[in-house]
Amino acid sequence: MNKKIRGNSMKIFRKINLIICLLIIFLNPIYLQSGKHLKNAISAMEAGLFKEALKQLDIAEVKEPKNAEVYKLKALLYEAINENQNAISSWNNCLINTNDKNLIKEAKIHIDHLKGY
Repeated sequence: MNKKIRGNSMKIFRKINLIICLLIIFLNPIYLQSGKHLKNAISAMEAGLFKEALKQLDIAEVKEPKNAEVYKLKALLYEAINENQNAISSWNNCLINTNDKNLIKEAKIHIDHLKGY
């Protein structure tokens, strides 16, 4: 039983680490575009401080309610902590606030995947 629990914990840990690595690689340019709150959120994610990252993203959302990248980050973070309904909501907000075809495709893939759970 302990091996099964340990195995599940490792899978979750790997998933979170993968998401953090992807955020670091692909969202680094956001530092220059969207201000200190997104930068602080990404730094908090890197440190594993997910609640702090959400607080920073909430502030960024208030300051930039039309910024699809804020919603994308929130969605990915919610996925990492298994809050699927919040992730779906954030992906939907991302869809509403973007015209980027690649981001629309990414959001739809994530929403379809999350609705499968």
